[in-house]
Amino acid sequence: MGPKHVRLTAWDQVRELVDTGDVAKIVETVTALDDAGRREVAHELPGYVTVARAKARRTLADYEAERDRVRQAQQAEAQRLRDAGEISEHHFTQLWSMTWHDDDWKSRPRTDGWIEPMRIAGAGTIGGAAAVVTWINRRDFDRWDSDWDSDWDSADGPTADGTEPLLAVIAARPAEWQADLAVRLALRIRPRRRRNPGDQNLAPALALLRRTGVTPPAHDPLVVGWVSREARLSELRTDPLLDHLLPRIFEADGVGRALRDERPDPAGATSWLGALRTLAAEGRVPRTLMLDGCRRRFLLGGEGPDLRFFARLHELLEPAPAEIEPHAIDYLRLLPTAPGPVAELSLKHLRRLTGLDPADVVEALEGLLFRAEGGLVRAGLSWLEESVRQAPDRADELAPALAMAFGHEARAVQERAVRLAVRHAGRFTPLGAEVLRGGTGTLAPDLHNRLAAVVGGETVEEPEPEPEPEEVFVPRPLPAPPLPVPAIAPPGTARQLARMYLREGWRAAERCLAAFVRLAAQDRESLRAELAPLVKRHAERLISEEWREPADWMVAFAAELSEPGRIHGSHRTASVNHARRERGLPPVAVEETDRLPRSNRVSPLHRFVLRRHAEILAALRAGTLPPLLLATPSLSNGRLDPAELVARLETLEAADAVPLPADFQQALLRLPRRIDPAVAVRAAALESEAGRRAARWMADGGLPDPAVRVAWSGEDDGLGSRIWMTSTVRAAPTGLPLVDELLADQPRHVNPVCGGHLGDLMEWWTAVLPSHREVVAAHLLPHQPVPTWSAAMHSRCLDDLAAAEGPAGRAVAILLAHRIFPSPFTHDSTTPAFRALRSLAAAGDLPAEDVGTELAQRVLRGEITLRLLVDTVEAEAANGTHHHMWRALTAALPFLLPAQGSRPTVAHTDLVALAARLARWSEARGRIPALAAFAARKGSSRILRHARSLHDLLASGDGTR
Repeated sequence: MGPKHVRLTAWDQVRELVDTGDVAKIVETVTALDDAGRREVAHELPGYVTVARAKARRTLADYEAERDRVRQAQQAEAQRLRDAGEISEHHFTQLWSMTWHDDDWKSRPRTDGWIEPMRIAGAGTIGGAAAVVTWINRRDFDRWDSDWDSDWDSADGPTADGTEPLLAVIAARPAEWQADLAVRLALRIRPRRRRNPGDQNLAPALALLRRTGVTPPAHDPLVVGWVSREARLSELRTDPLLDHLLPRIFEADGVGRALRDERPDPAGATSWLGALRTLAAEGRVPRTLMLDGCRRRFLLGGEGPDLRFFARLHELLEPAPAEIEPHAIDYLRLLPTAPGPVAELSLKHLRRLTGLDPADVVEALEGLLFRAEGGLVRAGLSWLEESVRQAPDRADELAPALAMAFGHEARAVQERAVRLAVRHAGRFTPLGAEVLRGGTGTLAPDLHNRLAAVVGGETVEEPEPEPEPEEVFVPRPLPAPPLPVPAIAPPGTARQLARMYLREGWRAAERCLAAFVRLAAQDRESLRAELAPLVKRHAERLISEEWREPADWMVAFAAELSEPGRIHGSHRTASVNHARRERGLPPVAVEETDRLPRSNRVSPLHRFVLRRHAEILAALRAGTLPPLLLATPSLSNGRLDPAELVARLETLEAADAVPLPADFQQALLRLPRRIDPAVAVRAAALESEAGRRAARWMADGGLPDPAVRVAWSGEDDGLGSRIWMTSTVRAAPTGLPLVDELLADQPRHVNPVCGGHLGDLMEWWTAVLPSHREVVAAHLLPHQPVPTWSAAMHSRCLDDLAAAEGPAGRAVAILLAHRIFPSPFTHDSTTPAFRALRSLAAAGDLPAEDVGTELAQRVLRGEITLRLLVDTVEAEAANGTHHHMWRALTAALPFLLPAQGSRPTVAHTDLVALAARLARWSEARGRIPALAAFAARKGSSRILRHARSLHDLLASGDGTR
């Protein structure tokens, strides 16, 4: 007899699909079940939750155990290869670390693959709609990595991998049952929370409400969820939920909070502001519905941020006076207590009306002038004055509101109210004047007497103004700039050199270069013996196509000592020969190639550093290596003592040796800007060609300062990013070919993705040109905005610039201005930037005006706030840089003073007040035209008082800034 075929039950089929996680198949199977099969599956599902979870965890545990076994085998093999000497330590470290990388992460079993099939199976088999809602929301089905809300990318339906399978099994149920489920799911939606921004019921509930046409229940979280999605206009026009849910957005709690960040200028393509404005213009949604809804929402009250969206929508609809007038009483009721933006728009529209009842105007003004916001009160006073001019016979009716303004806490409001009363005193009857006199009790004596002179009443004695106590400013002493210290001497023996041979940092590398050249001439055998083990450990450096790092060249030096004349193959040669061997062809001969990186692959300063290494290797191979190097720095900032250079040249002349070209020209660039005349005389006695060239260099004053120009670009670089700043360096020819090449090769734009390699060896750059820091800053500038995952500029480079010599101009200033206030993605400390600023200030080299200009531009571009700038400048002034901070503010003020017609902020006022204090502390004189024009404006606000005080102080001296 043949084997018996066991027929699988409905539950057996569903269980197998749950175990395999086949969502598509389970939809097909569940929708095909008959009533008996549904009941069977529905009965078995709850008990299988624990089993399915355990199976998934066991599968993952088995996978992890297998991965551990493979990892241990790989690690054992790497250990064996290293112990046998078949791989280097570096290669071993790479192999070991790679064993912890699971490259096959997509095949990693999921522990939640059973959840969606179980949820779908229950939705398609459980009988009652209420029970299905409970099943879908079981806590057992919660997943940390699920975001149902993000699976829906339109108002029309889910993405393919979202809730479409769930909706497919629900579609097989009766229509009435689906409608019941839609309502129950909608009522199950919960308010959005920070830790749970989405709701797994929202997407299926909206889809079922649209599909079934059932009236959505009155449930605020449903409305909030509906408006929390992008408002695609083409979909909203045909959305069956629009007519039901749009009227509720003006009443549902949480809608304003969900939409408060929408901007009307301009309204985005998927914003609710833009969509509702267009729908109203098309007639799809009545304007009256939205205007009435906004008014109702305003009258309900609430915090300003929660009403922001409705205020913006109201203004975006641009209601005409005819639409406002029937509801004027509502807008009047908003003036006393509504949040500022709502009160402002109410006042704006009310002032355009001509048929308001005067009694209502008086009542509104009394409520408005009672508010604390100075701007609203001043607008109310303007409305009051306008009303008096239009109806002089009603001036007495407006007197109580004006008298209320006398008691406002802001003196500026009191002054304006008194000026208004004085200007229109003749229009008040004795009764109105009496009302005004009754409100003078809180006025200052000078304002009281000005009012009493026109409306009557007793004057009061005005006290003599007390002189303001003079502010005592005692800044902290500015520390003297740190002086460079003598450089550490190069190692004296081959063993000492071997211990530090590949140590990082330009100072250690310079010492190693000097020691290698000297020991290669004096004790080559010991040097070869000490460096031979290093070649074996770091042989992988020599097969690169380019030797980009000084350490690559140092290994090549050691390899040349161990095996003179050896030609080092490259990755490319090895790949070519491997392919040829597979095809039965003989390998190509290995030829020595130029390993110096091409000029477009590295920065000019980087390439200049590597040129010295390349010429040492070439001289070592040719047997022309001199007994010493000339350019080894004498001081910690990279400068070379002129007397020491002359002594080294004298040694080379005595040995009848010729210096290496790049080494010689680097030595000249490291000389200080001022040469002792006695040293220059000693240099003039040198007889070699290099000696005579060095003597002329010293006599001529060294390298003339190149002209550095920095300009804002903003152009597209064609690689997906914007060109930030462009810097150019223009230098007169020196006759030194490598120096002229260095200065002619311009700083380059750095693309953050594919241009980060241009920032390699950045810590060496200042030591290449230690007497010309502005040129170095011009090369650093393109690396300032590069993110930290690329070769970003570290703020420590500013310490090196401060320790260097030479004029500091706009390039240095821009670096300081951007590192004092770094961008959010620049994860770098501000301490080096402030330290460099103080050091430059102490030395008298800080380009303060350029720093101030760039800081002002950053404020205007929105990169930093004016408040942050004011607080930081004040703090730095207290650190002893008050003279320099004043110079910075003189450059920043013309950009930062409020424009004509704009409203100054508290930060603007504090900026001018700080400038006035800094001017006093610095005993500054000299007019600033922009400040003079600002101080001449009409008004008596605090900022104008500070500006006039500052202008008077500066104008007391001669000159114009």
